[in-house]
Amino acid sequence: MTVLAPSPSAKSRPKSNLPCLLCLHGGGTSAQIFAIQVGRLQRALAKHFRFVFVDGPFECPAGPGVLPFFEGMGPYRRWINEDGCDEDKVRPLLKKKMADDGGNFVGVLGFSQGARLALGLLHEKQENRAEAFNEFGFGVFICGTYPPLGLSSSLFPITPTAQFESQYWDTKHESILNIPTVHVMGSRDPFLHKSRLLSQCSDPASTTIMEFAMGHAFPAAPADTQRVANKVIALYQNHHRHEVDVPRAEQLEKEVGQVVITAVPIQA
Repeated sequence: MTVLAPSPSAKSRPKSNLPCLLCLHGGGTSAQIFAIQVGRLQRALAKHFRFVFVDGPFECPAGPGVLPFFEGMGPYRRWINEDGCDEDKVRPLLKKKMADDGGNFVGVLGFSQGARLALGLLHEKQENRAEAFNEFGFGVFICGTYPPLGLSSSLFPITPTAQFESQYWDTKHESILNIPTVHVMGSRDPFLHKSRLLSQCSDPASTTIMEFAMGHAFPAAPADTQRVANKVIALYQNHHRHEVDVPRAEQLEKEVGQVVITAVPIQA
């Protein structure tokens, strides 16, 4: 596999005025690794959004599939510890990252375990909870696992142990998410059933499900990447009513064909 690194000048470039997406990595990786793995989608959206990456607070072993591709890129991190999602560590960490960045955050993007947390943050906004992440207007969940992670212990009727062990959350809970979302899934993902369960936490009227021929990874075929990018732009357009130019994925597909490239899986 070829690892696609961010542009060498990315760190030296001044911040743009583009709207921002808060990017939450999967378990057993890091913000640095996530920036590489989401690189194709980031490049497809480069004219529309700025991606802001943040490290989870808890160190852990590298997730399955992370090594040897990302050998020496530790410490590897996750969003939960053995006792669940620690609100006192996760909330201030995210808030500080967003405040220090100073950008206009309009949405949240999460992969695997990061998608669980991203859905929990959107629930906080919907429930009008104190310290909620009210900046977010939509969510993008890629190969999400299950159940959602709530920073507030009263947000979801599950115990910290159940959170850590990914036991099932009652999707008939009254707090079904109605904020616009897109759930991207892999038909060959061993966690596909958990991605589908996570999607059931969203109101069908406000969510889009996209399934591609891939494992626990990111869409790699250019046409598939562009389809996801188009949907993210549409979510932003619908929520903020901005005029944006959406490329024609169908035409791109004709030009590049249906080549599927294997990407690196990450721990759930």
